[in-house]
Amino acid sequence: MSTQARAGRLGSLLTEQVRQPLLRNGYALVLNSGTTALLGMGFWVLAARRFTVEEIGVGSALVAALALLSTIAQLNLANVLVRFLPTAGRNTARVIAGCSLASGSAAVVVGVVFLTGARWWAPTLPLNTHDLRLDVWFVVALVLWCLFVLQDGALSGLRQSDWVLGKNTAHGVLKLCALLVPVIALSSYGVFLAWTIPVAAILVAVGLVMVRRLVPAHVARTASLAQPVAPRQIVRFASFDYVVALVGTGLTSALPLVVLETSGAATAAYFTLAWSISYSLYLVSRSMATSLLVEGAGDVSRLGEYSYRALVHTSAILAPLVAATVLLAPVLMRMFGEEYAAEGSTVLRLLALSALPSAVVVVYSAVERVRKRMLRLVVVTVSINATALALIWVLLRTHGLPGLGVAWLGTQTVAAALLLATTLGPMWVPHLQGRMASWLVRVASDARSDAHRRAQGRLLERHYPELAATLGLDPAWQVQRVFPTVGDVAVAEVGGAVSKAILKLALTDRGSDALLASCRAVDALSSDPRVDGWAGLLPRTLAIGRDSGRLVVLERRVVGRDGRDVIAQAPDDIPVSTVLGDISSLHRRTGRTAVMDAPLLGSWVDEPVALLETWLDPTAPPGATGGLRTLLRHGWQGRTVTLSWTHGDLAPGNVVFSGEGRRTAGIIDWERARADGMSELDRTHFLLTARMLREDRELGSLVCELVRRPELGAGGLGDPALVLLAWLDHVVGIVSKSDRFPPNGFWAARNVHPVLRQVGSMT
Repeated sequence: MSTQARAGRLGSLLTEQVRQPLLRNGYALVLNSGTTALLGMGFWVLAARRFTVEEIGVGSALVAALALLSTIAQLNLANVLVRFLPTAGRNTARVIAGCSLASGSAAVVVGVVFLTGARWWAPTLPLNTHDLRLDVWFVVALVLWCLFVLQDGALSGLRQSDWVLGKNTAHGVLKLCALLVPVIALSSYGVFLAWTIPVAAILVAVGLVMVRRLVPAHVARTASLAQPVAPRQIVRFASFDYVVALVGTGLTSALPLVVLETSGAATAAYFTLAWSISYSLYLVSRSMATSLLVEGAGDVSRLGEYSYRALVHTSAILAPLVAATVLLAPVLMRMFGEEYAAEGSTVLRLLALSALPSAVVVVYSAVERVRKRMLRLVVVTVSINATALALIWVLLRTHGLPGLGVAWLGTQTVAAALLLATTLGPMWVPHLQGRMASWLVRVASDARSDAHRRAQGRLLERHYPELAATLGLDPAWQVQRVFPTVGDVAVAEVGGAVSKAILKLALTDRGSDALLASCRAVDALSSDPRVDGWAGLLPRTLAIGRDSGRLVVLERRVVGRDGRDVIAQAPDDIPVSTVLGDISSLHRRTGRTAVMDAPLLGSWVDEPVALLETWLDPTAPPGATGGLRTLLRHGWQGRTVTLSWTHGDLAPGNVVFSGEGRRTAGIIDWERARADGMSELDRTHFLLTARMLREDRELGSLVCELVRRPELGAGGLGDPALVLLAWLDHVVGIVSKSDRFPPNGFWAARNVHPVLRQVGSMT
């Protein structure tokens, strides 16, 4: 490809991205952050050369105090504007005015209270001492700064992020110019005055533009998207989000004060300048998250896609910036002076690195705000920042500024990893492509499964003496191997020199119900004369007991090979055919034909779909379950089926083969067995799970392919209605076994939501 062609392709790609509101507004806000950061760096470079280190330390602490108090006084209403203005309609002006009045009033109260007690909680700051003019201006500046920040939120909510760029660029230029004004340059508090004086003019000018042009245009443009704005809804959102802001933004604003009070003015100056550089990197993710909040509020169903794209683009911007900052840290700090480079380079590197994991935390916060899951966001934010503050308090005293950097980087990294594994990762799985994505999902799933198995092993070993006494086991027996399980039952081999039996311990009441159902099904089948001879494939119950109210079962160990190993390694279909032949024998012996009428459709379609609906969360594709119900009812209405004894969960893992792998030695785990089950589902479920195993893929991917292209379903999987019903039965069985499979988890993202989206596209 020629250079010209590459340039044209790159230009087309950029044009396409700019047309998308999420990225257009996100990049505008990122550009705003970058411009603000560069102008901010210029401000501090010039200030460092015009004021002493002590004056820089005190001035920066005043600015930090202003930012901290602003966080308190804003009541975090900027996020309210971002979240609710996109759909506020005719209430837009009223919402903006109400938020401005509330924040301005709060700023006056907070400023006065802070000044009154400044000598106790911030004795180093020159407030409430002898200069009344500084005290008055501090309160006025606090009110102006609160309204200035709220104005950014309003402009973002109006999808006018280019105005955010313009007003903040103007502020950056004007505060630089203010440093050159003799009256300010000669003042001991010149840094603070230069930072705050330009705010008033910008606030008034942009406010007039909003009232006369931007707000009316927004109301006209979004009339069709307008939703009722309930004050109670806004208050609830704001109250929780306010706690998040106080804990999150409040800590970052307070860090210079913590350093000042702990280590003195000089150290505070070194940290403040390093923090100002690294914080500009944080603004990249916060800018993109603001755009995510605006767009996600307008279309919650695409939140997974939007949040994934937001992080991808944020990382693409951040990675080179972080690398450059780490590499050039001494050069950047040397712009302020040699002592700044000597004392602040290491902490700058650590803080810059923390911007990458912090981007994950910031995107998570936007996701929870869109979902309005504010209590969860509060808990997560408090946990992260309380941990960070505790570590900073310890390591700052013992290791100085590098210790602070290590504490901050470590906290952000651990938090990002946990959020990716629990909340964000499952949302993004459908949008990941390629082998690397599949590998990451498999690693995460295997890690969780292995951790669950180890936890069960520890539990069994701890309780084994009581279990052995309850069941009357040989005292010489021990737990030899723990098996991975899906439900709330721990399973292990027990015995002496060789394994003798299988021990099953219910972990919950649901697990007890499953074990009891399995025992009853095995007993009923064993005593059924119709299956005489076939019953040799059933497990044999040796003992039943109770441990702390939970059921404990001891079964005869079926000697043989795990069905998963046999089917995965077999060069032909003989093992699969063998199992199908054996289970079909059970179906013939106990079966009867029936027509899928209204009662049967209710039992096999309506009830499972209703259970699926109660389990799903609000992020499920709209109407997907309704489409699933319609498609299944249409596909099964009036069909003839065989009702018989069925296993209910027939899969390679529940089959034991003889040593040579050509004969079924046993079929285990009958907790989902039914005397009136659909034999077609037993066979189809086994074919699906065997094919999953051989092709090394997820059930959701396989079902989507078979529904979309039935001609690929040779060997009994060519009926989309049958495949979908078997999938539905499988999913309902999984989610009814345990709470370990939430609707927003990895398993659901790979096996449930893709099928619902596929069905939704067909109905």
